[in-house]
Amino acid sequence: MSLIEGDTVSAAGRSGRRGNGGLPVSPAFTFPATREGQPYVSRLASRAAFYAELHSLLAAVEGAVPRAEYRRRVIEDNVLSRRTAAAREKTWKELAARYGIDGASPLFRAFLEEYRRASSENDRALTAYLLFALHDRLVCDLGTEWIYQYLRTAPGDLRTADVLAFLRSRERSHPEIAGWSTSSRENIASHYLSALKEFGLARGAQRKASVRPAPGSASVRFLLRALQLSGVGNLAAVQSPLFRLLGLSLDETVDLLFRLSATGSLRCRIQGDVVDLDLGGPNGP
Repeated sequence: MSLIEGDTVSAAGRSGRRGNGGLPVSPAFTFPATREGQPYVSRLASRAAFYAELHSLLAAVEGAVPRAEYRRRVIEDNVLSRRTAAAREKTWKELAARYGIDGASPLFRAFLEEYRRASSENDRALTAYLLFALHDRLVCDLGTEWIYQYLRTAPGDLRTADVLAFLRSRERSHPEIAGWSTSSRENIASHYLSALKEFGLARGAQRKASVRPAPGSASVRFLLRALQLSGVGNLAAVQSPLFRLLGLSLDETVDLLFRLSATGSLRCRIQGDVVDLDLGGPNGP
């Protein structure tokens, strides 16, 4: 049994129970993307990732504030420069749904800390991509089961037809897809590829090609912190298939953790089935 497929227990004795699709879940805290039986949603039919808007909002608001304050800044203060009240309300709803924007959320606070610690725009975008994927089961499944292979063999042509084929292949396990119109499916496929470009995982205008990601300490720490928040132990976190979102195999994940440990970005020690992790705070481990 491979480490990615294995159902393991951490050194602290916490089990990594697995739900739909083999992703780790916990009865205490789960992301929308890992909840057992979580349906696909069609929010990508309207727009892509809104990453530029997220970046602007976070630049305008210091610290982690309540959800209502983020909403007030978008709608009343118009920090995203929308011309009408209706456009501001729509933008807020789209942003909040994609990223779970709420300073009271442990996941969002962990994201915000790592997003602001990121040493490069590339790693900052990858950290946002992870948050985006953790809030959308379709994006998460596409990331771990479809785009993963293209990231590893980049550059590779990314076609909307292939995303549409992925949707067709999931109609039995996700019957909600059958209710989506042809135009909605096409928009989802097109906007998904555009979202990849926003996060630096694709390039090109009409024709898009995959880009091999270069995750740094912020994106890696955020994913590990997110997994720990869900109740996953250290060993199960390190071997999580969610690292495929970053184009990483298990061996590459371990190698990267050791490299980051050597630079002091985090601390990681692996001995047999025991994994010790220290992800540190704003001032490092």
